[in-house]
Amino acid sequence: MANQNWVFPNVIGRDLLGTEFKLPMQFPADVNVAVIAFQQWQQSQVDAWITALAEAGIPESPFNTREMKSCILELPVLSGKFKLVRRFIDGGMAASIKNPFVLSRTITIYGAVGDFQQSLGITSASDVSVRLVTRAGEVIWGTTGAANAVEVGAICDLVAADPRWSSQVVHR
Repeated sequence: MANQNWVFPNVIGRDLLGTEFKLPMQFPADVNVAVIAFQQWQQSQVDAWITALAEAGIPESPFNTREMKSCILELPVLSGKFKLVRRFIDGGMAASIKNPFVLSRTITIYGAVGDFQQSLGITSASDVSVRLVTRAGEVIWGTTGAANAVEVGAICDLVAADPRWSSQVVHR
C-alpha cells in the first residue's frame, strides 16, 4: 500500500496515567512506533507487536524517561461518541493493567476514526496498524496486520538510521 501523503493528524490523546498530549508534537520520542488498534479484540495483535519490538531492542515505554530516540506506543483509537464515558473506559483499562510502564505507553484517542485512518493511510479497522511517526507528524514507515520478523527488522533498521530520514520514507 504505497502512499507518499501519510501524516499523523493533530489530535489530543491521554495516557492511562492521565497525562494529556497534543499529538504528534508531544510524542515522547524522536521516532515513535505507534501500534494502532480500533477494536478491543485486537489486544493480542497489539501485544505481539509490542513484545516483538521490545525483544528487538525498541524501548517499550516512555515512563520516567526524557528525550528518547525511539519508543513503542499503544494507541487505541475510539469514536468520539465514547468521549463522554472516557473516564470509565480509560479507568477500566488502567485498573486492569496497573503497570505504570504500560499505562504511560498507552495513549487513548477519541475522535473521528475515519478521518484518523485516512490521514495515516489505514484502509481497515479489522487489523492493527503500525506507523513510525516523528514529532512533526511525518510517517516514516507503515504496515497493517500481524507482527512478523521482516517488518520488525525493518522498523529496527529505520530507528537505527539517521533520525532525519529525508530520503527513507517507506510505506507498505
